[in-house]
Amino acid sequence: MNKLEQYFFDGEKKLPVHKWHHYFEIYDRHFKKFIGKKPTILEIGIARGGSLEMWNHYFDNECTIYGIDINDKSEVRDTLNMSNIHIDVGDQSSVDFWKQYLSDKPKFDIVVDDGGHKMDQQITTIQQLYDHVDENGVYLCEDTHTSYWHGWNGGYKNPDTFIEHAKDFVDGLHYQHIANKRHQSKIDKIDKNVDLNRLEHIKQTTDSIHFYDSVVVIEKRVNPPIKPSWGR
Repeated sequence: MNKLEQYFFDGEKKLPVHKWHHYFEIYDRHFKKFIGKKPTILEIGIARGGSLEMWNHYFDNECTIYGIDINDKSEVRDTLNMSNIHIDVGDQSSVDFWKQYLSDKPKFDIVVDDGGHKMDQQITTIQQLYDHVDENGVYLCEDTHTSYWHGWNGGYKNPDTFIEHAKDFVDGLHYQHIANKRHQSKIDKIDKNVDLNRLEHIKQTTDSIHFYDSVVVIEKRVNPPIKPSWGR
């Protein structure tokens, strides 16, 4: 078991942790590079608060943690009583909230979206937060199975779901090939509705995207333009 699994199953806790078991391997795979580096973390949707305590344990109390929930969680703050954990009330589907909230916050090394899981919430959150993630940071959205649930405004192949929105990152990683007019046939023209500027920005700021059962992870990195190199 990794450190998170050990904590979840056997660790002493002040507050309960509500996570699917297979998430811990995903967290560890993408977050362990920040151990010992005093990361700044944001989690949206803190439920009963145990995940904030879990992140603090995972990073050996050497981290700064911000939590946001649509409901008041002062009891979580009081129970944990940790100076490095900061909790605020906010609506993740509100652009105005994000603009105000982020105005005085540092860049985040890790963002975990475990909020309301509806499409407008997840999509608004990544749109407002992605550029506020450090250039080598990680953005993780969980419970993405709701993209297939009609009650959460999802549906299979519905273009307005978070899963379909996240697939744009796959296209963005291939931006230079999409925008390369030399290789576009007369039949295979780019749809005028495609936002090439957005795809280029994704290419410039994104290293990789990972799809798991109910989780999407995006790892960032500054990417200069690729110069073709043909083997000798």
